[in-house]
Amino acid sequence: MASHARHAQIGEAGLLARMLPQLPVDPRTEVGPGDDAAVLRLDSPRLVITTDSLVEGHDFLRTTTSARRVGRKAAIQNLADVAAMGARPQALVVAISAPSDEPPSTFEQITAGIAERAAAWGASVVGGDLGGAEQLSVTITAVGSLPGEEPSIRRDGARAGDLLVVGGPRLGRSAGGLAVALSGRAALAFDDPADGPARLDPELAATDAAALLEWHDAPDPDLALGWGSGGAVSAQMDLSDGLVRDGARLAAASGLAVDLDPALLAADVETLRPLASVLGAEPLDWVLHGGEEHLMLAAAAAVPAGFRAVGRFTLGPEGLVTLDSAPVPGVGFDHFS
Repeated sequence: MASHARHAQIGEAGLLARMLPQLPVDPRTEVGPGDDAAVLRLDSPRLVITTDSLVEGHDFLRTTTSARRVGRKAAIQNLADVAAMGARPQALVVAISAPSDEPPSTFEQITAGIAERAAAWGASVVGGDLGGAEQLSVTITAVGSLPGEEPSIRRDGARAGDLLVVGGPRLGRSAGGLAVALSGRAALAFDDPADGPARLDPELAATDAAALLEWHDAPDPDLALGWGSGGAVSAQMDLSDGLVRDGARLAAASGLAVDLDPALLAADVETLRPLASVLGAEPLDWVLHGGEEHLMLAAAAAVPAGFRAVGRFTLGPEGLVTLDSAPVPGVGFDHFS
């Protein structure tokens, strides 16, 4: 790979000259990147706003992810929060901080990854900030809109007897990918700055480790399920901290318990078993406790299109999660644990 000029040498203006061409122009943006602040032509006066960060060493490892994947993941974790409220994403504001010797290509690729995921769901990057730090971090604020007087979808609308449904075909993929990243048996080929294929040892290469690592690095859930359920869901959030922990949050918000159905999770477990066997892990733990899926997790009287049932809300101790009426072993994902 050719040597890079460092961003401390080319300065903020030089970095922006490389980053801004990655951002498509949105006609709803009256004033975009480059001024003191953005000016938007809003889709609706009812805004949904959220913010989140990814920090090197805490949320991603540079050895097993690319800058573009970091950008994709940073975008999705914010877009998913907007979608979970039943809103359509419109704009993102991005702050990137990095050490002084970070190659300019890192900023360029992060921007490209964010722009890709944003454009896929109808949003655009309208501004942000660049700064210095001891480690790479990406912070995004996302803005969405709720049309007309359509109510937001909150966490507290579940009723006893409702199904717990999830908007994706499989659970535990991100946890499996994280296990691959932490195994020391995988890396990315950084001669491809856009992504880099995973380089795996032979045992891992014989499983779906590469696909799971990519899902962990850059999840790609169907966010349209968040606003497209047609009123079929009564409570909703995005699945970021694991089925048990987030299921407990949905249940507690409505004063209910939730019972997970092992038969409805059996295919998830078996799909992950080959990789889990190689890594000496229990695939059920990944399914129950794996975070960073960013699928829609909801309560519904019947299974909406694009969702599948994984359990049912019940009368019981507030926030209690059981598996076939039995206590659930293990603990979920916690940012501060």
